[in-house]
Amino acid sequence: VVMGCKAAGASRIIAVDINKDKFAKARQLGATDCISPHDFKKPIQEVLIEMTGHGVDYSFEVIGHADTMTAALASCNMNTGVCVMVGVPASGSVISLDPMLLLSGRTWKGTLLG
Repeated sequence: VVMGCKAAGASRIIAVDINKDKFAKARQLGATDCISPHDFKKPIQEVLIEMTGHGVDYSFEVIGHADTMTAALASCNMNTGVCVMVGVPASGSVISLDPMLLLSGRTWKGTLLG
């Protein structure tokens, strides 16, 4: 995802991972910021909104966890943000979310096999 964002011309790429050992590689590939949710007492979507002032333009969830899918959507700009689910959740997984996350203008997309 980082490489794709860089190739698309993104000026700021924020990599989020709980494994800080991945940050050096993420920076080599084009990430401008690397953060771990474990370093904050508040939800990561709130951190990202504060970092950007309005939420991210695009977010990508790549691990397939329902809670991170919801957080990725919530981290998007309220009016124009687009969240793409890349990670495949476990069979039978259910995602519960506040409908206002979508009614406010965000777009939620999924992709399977690229």
